[in-house]
Amino acid sequence: MRYAALYLQDEWTPQQRWLLIPSVRWDYSDVFGSKVTAKIGSTYQLSRNTRLKANFGSAYRAPTASELYMDWSHASYAYIKGNPDLRPETALNFDIGLEAERGRTSGKLSYFHNKVKDLIDYEYEGVTSGLYTYRYYNVDQAVIQGLEAEAKQRLGDKFSLRSTYTYLDAVDSTTDERLANRARHNVKLMLTYDDEKESGITATLWQDWLLNYRYELGTDSGVTHLNTLNFVINKKFRSGLQAYFGVDNIFDKRSVNLFNDGRVWRGGVKYTF
Repeated sequence: MRYAALYLQDEWTPQQRWLLIPSVRWDYSDVFGSKVTAKIGSTYQLSRNTRLKANFGSAYRAPTASELYMDWSHASYAYIKGNPDLRPETALNFDIGLEAERGRTSGKLSYFHNKVKDLIDYEYEGVTSGLYTYRYYNVDQAVIQGLEAEAKQRLGDKFSLRSTYTYLDAVDSTTDERLANRARHNVKLMLTYDDEKESGITATLWQDWLLNYRYELGTDSGVTHLNTLNFVINKKFRSGLQAYFGVDNIFDKRSVNLFNDGRVWRGGVKYTF
């Protein structure tokens, strides 16, 4: 499969306090053809430290090769299959939010509303060789909306504490039922160290809570919860090289209902030139 995309963006200031950012994107796939989408973003400076932001636009996402053709088992209890008949997602998205800072403290609060056609998701199909089998499919019409909140506090010159909260309401518009594979509440608490040097170190330790997660396991469905502790450290070098090492789910917590992988070690390098 071949994918290509072009993106064009401009910035316009109608007034001293008002910034508009229109953008156009062209996506191409040799399987699904081409699609043009557009978006406009607006930022209004209410005061020196307070901003009102809003975005409205269309979106498009073609299925990935995995979603089309994947055929593999996940962990030891589930089997996930691709679907070559998948259609691309299209959406109309809107969000509005308020941002503010005061001294070492900052915060954000926003509302988002996405109306999606042919949402790509996965559903239970049956049992194969003793494994629950799931298959990707398109949800004809869905509405995904919610609230996001964030607060950040600087702790001295190198440390900061940040918390985020997301409330999610995701519904199949045809059946008016809540969509599975999503948490109603997602909470994160992060402690970050950053020496703010050109060739320095950043490190983050964070706790992640998934609350009221709706799952479908075979013919059974319900809600569950999971919380994990995670860590990542990143080292920058003057040459443009970066290296990182991290571990997700430090205490190896597992949930059959969430299909999570347990503890995951990761590392890598990145070079920018």
